[in-house]
Amino acid sequence: MLKINKQILESVVLFVCLMGLLFNTLFGAIAALSFLICGMLFCILFENKLFDLLIKNRLLLAIPLLAIVSCAWSDIPLLTLRGAIQLLLTTVFAMIIAAVVRFDSFIKIAGICFFITMFLCLISDRYALNGITGERSLIGIFDSKNFLSMNAAFSVFVGCAIYSNKSFRQKVKIFGLTLVILSFLVLLKAHSLGSIVTTLLVFMVTLFYIFYQKIYIPKLVRSNLNWLIVLSFLTLVFGLIVIGNSSTFDNVMYDLGKDPTLTGRTFIWSRGIESIVENPILGLGYQSAFYVGNPLAEEIWEFAHVPSGAGFNFHNMYIDITVEMGLLGGFILILLLSKFIRLLANNKKLEFGSKEGFAFMVFLYMFLQTFLEAGWLSQFTISHFLTCAAWVYLKQTTELKSIKLRWNV
Repeated sequence: MLKINKQILESVVLFVCLMGLLFNTLFGAIAALSFLICGMLFCILFENKLFDLLIKNRLLLAIPLLAIVSCAWSDIPLLTLRGAIQLLLTTVFAMIIAAVVRFDSFIKIAGICFFITMFLCLISDRYALNGITGERSLIGIFDSKNFLSMNAAFSVFVGCAIYSNKSFRQKVKIFGLTLVILSFLVLLKAHSLGSIVTTLLVFMVTLFYIFYQKIYIPKLVRSNLNWLIVLSFLTLVFGLIVIGNSSTFDNVMYDLGKDPTLTGRTFIWSRGIESIVENPILGLGYQSAFYVGNPLAEEIWEFAHVPSGAGFNFHNMYIDITVEMGLLGGFILILLLSKFIRLLANNKKLEFGSKEGFAFMVFLYMFLQTFLEAGWLSQFTISHFLTCAAWVYLKQTTELKSIKLRWNV
């Protein structure tokens, strides 16, 4: 009889699962298949808790299910259905893994996966030429600097969580600090000003929020302060929009060697808004905008100086989801973001190194990215996986118990 150590099995399967996501661009179908197999293994091992987990987190499944339904009005129904099912599986696998794997184990294995990825990117000679600005940026094992910079930012957060975790030994903490430094070097070589600024902003806001939570403030005063913070944030966003449409912003961007149109995003956004006006309620269907032969996609590809058929999005989460799934999809996204914010506001365990603190950094980064990127709601991506995991970390206080292994060999 061969006894199988559940912890070792769990660690190996999780490692392969995360590497499948991180190397999806490089290895394609092989990486995706590895992720699917490992995700199914987790579902099988913990099938006694899966249904209850899905019911409790049904809001997180709303958009993937809507994406599946959207194949009914999509111009490319089979591709839409396939992508939507893959999105649903990515969501479910992220939920079950976050619910059953101890956070300490998860973050250490994620750290190893990200370290391998960031090291390979740092020594890579793969650069991409921006057709609009002429700037050469590191892309490493990914297809674009945006994907590289997003993964580098997540790697920074993982390293920070490892370094700050109170239960880890000193050697593990040093590994976490090394990962932070390595990831920042990759982030700098990607030349993504937006990701660098967003990553630093996430750290500052996290520090402020953790401090704000710990100080004693009467309930009535804290309630008023909360509203003041929200209004201040909205004012800041409005101010940035105003500045972004001024000549001062253009001059500053030119001085930094950057494109004031945010690498053509303003044009892409305008075409997306036109599509929303034409298909306001249900949209075009999940991932039904950028396909070869679609005049909208061909125009944007030509403008961005990329080959026809290249992977692309509207570089704005709100525009992207509304183009694809209409105002109904946009409304569900707003509900999700609102629920995320409520979970964070009611959570009293936010600290660097805790799963709640890690979830806060992941969500805050993804929320700030929604204005310039559409990294959420993409199948087989680490960004969507970690966002779903963050949701579970905030909603669930303890890990689920698995069924007993009864494998005799």
